[in-house]
Amino acid sequence: MSVILDKAQELADAISASEELVLLREAAEKVDNDEAATTALHKFQEKQEMVQRAASSGLQLPPEQMEELQAMQGEIRDIPTIQGFATAQTSFNELMDKVNEIISCAVMGKQAGDGPDGESCGTGCSCGH
Repeated sequence: MSVILDKAQELADAISASEELVLLREAAEKVDNDEAATTALHKFQEKQEMVQRAASSGLQLPPEQMEELQAMQGEIRDIPTIQGFATAQTSFNELMDKVNEIISCAVMGKQAGDGPDGESCGTGCSCGH
């Protein structure tokens, strides 16, 4: 088992040093340092929490409040630092999905790319392929 844990540590180190994670951390720092982005995110989170509390209490919110929440979400998506973060997050998620696919396929005794689509292992695993 020691070999497995050593390899897991190697994988963790490689992920930590990956360009995808470095870019994600840099993008998160940029968002943290962008006052407009953090203010917009905070206001959106407050509004979202209010909507969730109302929904969990069985209250029906007026359509205007839902539209306001959607408008706030659109404004947030238009902030360049948040766009950069979203792009970096997507790249990192794709990397992690590939890592998970490789591990899942190996555990199932298959090779990644063996599936009918040429990408997944064809095991019916939850790798999304």
